[in-house]
Amino acid sequence: MRTLSLPTLLLFSLLVFCPQAEFAQSGTAEVPPTEISADLGTCSALITVTGADSKPVYNAKVTTRIHYGFMGAKKLDLETYASAAGQVKIVGLPELPKKPVFIYISKDDKLESVEFKPDVHCQASFDVQLK
Repeated sequence: MRTLSLPTLLLFSLLVFCPQAEFAQSGTAEVPPTEISADLGTCSALITVTGADSKPVYNAKVTTRIHYGFMGAKKLDLETYASAAGQVKIVGLPELPKKPVFIYISKDDKLESVEFKPDVHCQASFDVQLK
């Protein structure tokens, strides 16, 4: 009886105390966009980067410079990279920027830019295709 209870107790303790492996389901989980905050307002811009084949571009570099303060004397440079879904969300953008806000998207030798206009659309969404 003693030899049977020791392996049973060991097996039971392994089942109870060891974490169970979770199996990933392919294609069902959505990758959230990379997010960066300017902390200057309530506006935001969601940039979706695709390639010439219309597939998401991973690790595309997204940069912008925001002028703020008295006469736009202060500058804030933001830089981040796109997620696996090819998306970047820039939050906390000012409602009334001192100068135009251009967002530059680049990958390898390809470069595109978009202009963020909060007076037109505060919660903007851009689809950028790198060619």
